[in-house]
Amino acid sequence: MKLFKKKSFWFALYGICITIIFLYVLFPAEIVRSKLESSVNSSDFIFRSSSLRVAFPFGLKFKNVTLRSSSFGQNPVFQGESLEIQYSLLNLIRKRLILGLSGQAYGGSFNGSSAVLSWKKIFPPAEAKLYFKNIDLQKFGLLKNKVGGEISGKAHGFLNYETDDAGGITAGALQVFISDGAYPLAEPFLGINKIDFTTAQIEAMFQSEGIGLKLLELSGERINCSLAGDIIPDADLAESRLDLKGTIEIIGKERTKVQVAIGGTLANPVFKYI
Repeated sequence: MKLFKKKSFWFALYGICITIIFLYVLFPAEIVRSKLESSVNSSDFIFRSSSLRVAFPFGLKFKNVTLRSSSFGQNPVFQGESLEIQYSLLNLIRKRLILGLSGQAYGGSFNGSSAVLSWKKIFPPAEAKLYFKNIDLQKFGLLKNKVGGEISGKAHGFLNYETDDAGGITAGALQVFISDGAYPLAEPFLGINKIDFTTAQIEAMFQSEGIGLKLLELSGERINCSLAGDIIPDADLAESRLDLKGTIEIIGKERTKVQVAIGGTLANPVFKYI
């Protein structure tokens, strides 16, 4: 082809390559990191990272990321070994800025996307979709702080949600599978102080008025459980109200199956026989 025989073409290609190389090598990481941290930080949220570098093709990769909020107590909202943000050229024709997300945290990994209004305000996102796997729930300190007990197990699943102008969740869904876990009860129920399970499945829908729990199933050597109902969120997640019904089966010398209603809060559930 005649184009490839022209010296001007090769000079142009050389210039583009050199520009890209210098952009990666001489990228002002500290300046950009400071700017991005400032765009997240507000009166309620503080974002910190130990380092930043360019990630191919149009991304940034943070190391040792921490996101804190005064309203969430001492435990970080998020703490991960790495966080990569990728920019898509399709954003040039989109109304919202959509960023690709991936990283390592809590012994596992995650990937997804986040829709934000602009680079000046990238948190909280207006919309988010997230896939996660091999998350060690014991390492997730915020979960223990907010639920009121130390939940263990390895989790994988999917989360998506949309928010209003104030940052409140208006719609979304959650699907989680947990293996080899345990959940301590605030008070004994049928002689059980802690629920040990081999598998658990949770399916929920987020709405502006609350959380619809479509399914909560637990299976273990001593107990099987199937519940559904509603969770009324509270500013303090541990105080969110429960309105659940279902069956609990205790496995021993004989199997005991009972219909139950669960009220109270996430931190202190109250069991009643139906």
